[in-house]
Amino acid sequence: MKLFIYLFIFLTGCEQVVLPKQKVFLSQQFPFPSYVGTQKKCFYNFQINELSHIDFDENCNSVIKYELLKSTIYISNIKINDNLELIKSDFNKRLSDNSHKSSIVKSSEFNDRNKNVYAKYFTFIGDSPSNTQFYITDSISNFISGSLFFESKPNYDSLLPSITYMNNDIRKIIQSFKWN
Repeated sequence: MKLFIYLFIFLTGCEQVVLPKQKVFLSQQFPFPSYVGTQKKCFYNFQINELSHIDFDENCNSVIKYELLKSTIYISNIKINDNLELIKSDFNKRLSDNSHKSSIVKSSEFNDRNKNVYAKYFTFIGDSPSNTQFYITDSISNFISGSLFFESKPNYDSLLPSITYMNNDIRKIIQSFKWN
């Protein structure tokens, strides 16, 4: 009887437990950014990552494309005609629309009185359609609004390295922004 118990323990004790493989995401490696100034086609300019490509339209709206990251920053130019509160209200509505699937919304400000540049920057932690929204204004006649989008399904965990890289470039756009 003891032999049967030892044999039973030996056969069942050496069983391997097979677990399903966890989903993994590739860790992306990005080149160190190098920044260049935009051409002065409009009444403002700023620095962009040389890995990106920028196109302006006739109204000074621009699209900054990053082929490596499959992402785009859309920049809209809005003229202020005694309607700054309405413009900010519209921007806040966009923030509200983007924050539905976000767990946290972080904001920060940038002010440079010497250059007359006042900016506010919002990042969304969660699976939101646009992970970053920002605006830059001179509070008198110009309001520049920007949004970051990726060409993929919103998945914050897998996009986090790309979002971090892009947010650094957006901060550089804001900090180097100048009115011509």
